Amino acid sequence: MASPVAIREMRVRLFSEKKPPLDHPDLLRFHKDMLAGTPIKYDAGLLRDRNNNAYHEMSVELLEETGLDQVMQDVDVLLLAYNFPNSRPDISIVNYLMDRYQAGFISFAVNDLGFGAPFAALHMLQHYLGREGCTKGMLLVMDQTALPYETEELDSTAGPDTAAVIYLDRITGRGPSMLGVEMRHAENSIVDTAGMVLDRLGSGASIHGSQISLLMHPDLEKLCNQAAWYTECRSKSCYDPSRWSAAPFFALQELLEEKDNGEYICLMHLEQADSFVHALLIQTCESSIIGP
Repeated sequence: MASPVAIREMRVRLFSEKKPPLDHPDLLRFHKDMLAGTPIKYDAGLLRDRNNNAYHEMSVELLEETGLDQVMQDVDVLLLAYNFPNSRPDISIVNYLMDRYQAGFISFAVNDLGFGAPFAALHMLQHYLGREGCTKGMLLVMDQTALPYETEELDSTAGPDTAAVIYLDRITGRGPSMLGVEMRHAENSIVDTAGMVLDRLGSGASIHGSQISLLMHPDLEKLCNQAAWYTECRSKSCYDPSRWSAAPFFALQELLEEKDNGEYICLMHLEQADSFVHALLIQTCESSIIGP
């Protein structure tokens, strides 16, 4: 297991304000060309009822309202994780941020992993921060819902656009820390795979399941609530998945702010379509430095 890293700041935000769809001929041509020859139908009318936020704008608003824009020049590695594509495919978000804040970080995006992308990105960040010359990392997690075509995930509700930012560095002093990340495909039983993931995280940190508070995707909780490893855990709760890729971090922030949240929290996500279990183990402390 990679060395623990400190969570220096974690903030979340809903973007519920509606903006008019971008009227751009090249963007229209891009979407039509992308969908040509597929059974997916282009429908610009869908954009009128949605929020139409672009990731570069969401990033700037989140960073500057939290003051994290002031640390961008100190960041060694910046990753972006999302599921839904950007409403402005003509803009590279990480390059835009690097130019805006005159930063020199390593940067790239993590996607095509469903809503499990943030877990993969945190796994990468933890290993980056174990390398010489890398001490500070940042993860931006975003999803915007303005798509000019139907998707299964947005059939029931478009929901708000959402974002989270997590600022990490090597352990220095007190504060919540990320102990490890596990991601595993459930070739057979999802319940057994989830139990194995929890056991690997606990073994790596030399802690027992009874010390861990579970924070789970509700679909995973329904499958696992009769398992022996589940009943052994200290406490159990679920998060609201309607906040897309950032959903686990909305609930995690609330749990970290509670007085009796336990010393360890395991955040567990199920990517049902791919039968993938993702998990993140957090060590909490009383002198939390998580922002409001």
